[in-house]
Amino acid sequence: MNIGLALLPVIVIFILLFILKQSSVTAGLMSYIIAVAVAFFTPGFSLGVTSLFHATVEGLLLTFIVAYVLLFGIWLFHLMNEAGLIQTIASHISVSTKDPARQALILVIAFSPLVESVSGFGIAVIVIAPILIALGFDRFKAAVLSLVSLTVVPWGALSTGTVIGANLTNLSLHSLGAGTALLSMPIFLYFTIVTVYLVGGCKEIKKKWLEILLVSGALFGATWFFSAYVSVELAGVFASLAALSIEMLFIRFGEKIETEVAASVDKKDSLMKALSPYIVLTGMLFLSRLVPVFENWLNTHAVFEWEAYDFRLPMLYSPGFFLLITCLFAIIFFNIRFQTVKKSFKGTVKQWVPVNLSMLGFVAMAEVMSSSGMTTLLAEAGAEKLGAAFVLLSPIIGGIGGFLTGSNTGSNAMFIKLQVQTANYLGVSPEWLANSQNASSGHMTMASPSRVLLGASVSGIKSEENKILKKMAAIASMALLMILVEMWLIHF
Repeated sequence: MNIGLALLPVIVIFILLFILKQSSVTAGLMSYIIAVAVAFFTPGFSLGVTSLFHATVEGLLLTFIVAYVLLFGIWLFHLMNEAGLIQTIASHISVSTKDPARQALILVIAFSPLVESVSGFGIAVIVIAPILIALGFDRFKAAVLSLVSLTVVPWGALSTGTVIGANLTNLSLHSLGAGTALLSMPIFLYFTIVTVYLVGGCKEIKKKWLEILLVSGALFGATWFFSAYVSVELAGVFASLAALSIEMLFIRFGEKIETEVAASVDKKDSLMKALSPYIVLTGMLFLSRLVPVFENWLNTHAVFEWEAYDFRLPMLYSPGFFLLITCLFAIIFFNIRFQTVKKSFKGTVKQWVPVNLSMLGFVAMAEVMSSSGMTTLLAEAGAEKLGAAFVLLSPIIGGIGGFLTGSNTGSNAMFIKLQVQTANYLGVSPEWLANSQNASSGHMTMASPSRVLLGASVSGIKSEENKILKKMAAIASMALLMILVEMWLIHF
């Protein structure tokens, strides 16, 4: 009986999202309300008003960590978009080759991770799809490719989903980031193959097999290295730059670059100038993570602390602060008009509020379930009924979360505590189950109905939404199967 009630908040999410077609905001907030009701009225849990309040505040504080980063990450995208910088960057990259497969590799595998790493939440789809259409790709293919480009979601929005996963489980952020990268190694290769196949079929894959290996290898290598040894928040940014560098080398030595391309790029709109906000952001984050004096100062000034909840957020050390500085830099450096700044901020808030409301619902739900013992009960039941086989269920749970919410952060908020607690009961590595949760939820978001709707809308083919959903479900499910096989090889 209590197991069914403990599952009720998660079941409500399924019903609201898939049967009643409600928004993720409604699903998140309703699941929280159901969790509160179950925790308060069920004798087996019986969480008092004070305890419920504390659990909710803990959820709010965790959400604030992410919301701080997201606000200025989304604003930076809107500022750059309004200033025409995104189009300048993408156009410069895309005209460097007339080969459709290489255009797709540049935009889907190399450039999109940069946009997603800084802004997150599927914004790369909004950027990539229109450029592909302008290059001559048909709208259906452009929509699918733009969704496939969401390859580094665990590192999206400066790794907010991974950060919240580490915070919820008290696992090392570097360990979670690097472990997720290891599980993603064959998946990066798979998505690169899919990209080339969608453009030119098997013939193009045979022709560019070395290119596929090296570009995907660069994406993996940089993601793993920076996650393990430098900064998880910056891993996606440097992975994108590494993949882009490898692809540009193939183009440089494999094709004759027309000199007109270089000549046609006005100095004012040069690639380096358009990239300058990303360069400034990366430089500041790099210094803050690698220079001890700088790092210590940032960690000890303007710190928001709440001892009662063991909460500490260094406001100046958070990526959110550096994103704010980058936004101000973009406004001044590109002389963006006040009306444009105002318009872009309004658009940012409009996008930011529902994202954070849904995230708050999921995170607060997870905290209430954890404090009341619901998560522990489900973990014990899973360990007892499935035993070691739960390891194989782990990526499926994460994948379902990513598919339902369209958010790595939301999925981790719902399930990562359950995964880690079950691992502890089973006596298996909690790190690997957390890695599985993080990787599977991140890579399944590209097939989420909310992401598919975004891709179909941006591509101007909303009538083909179901067709795109089926295609993306097949592509993402194969990635999920690969993670399942990896977990089997690791544990059995």
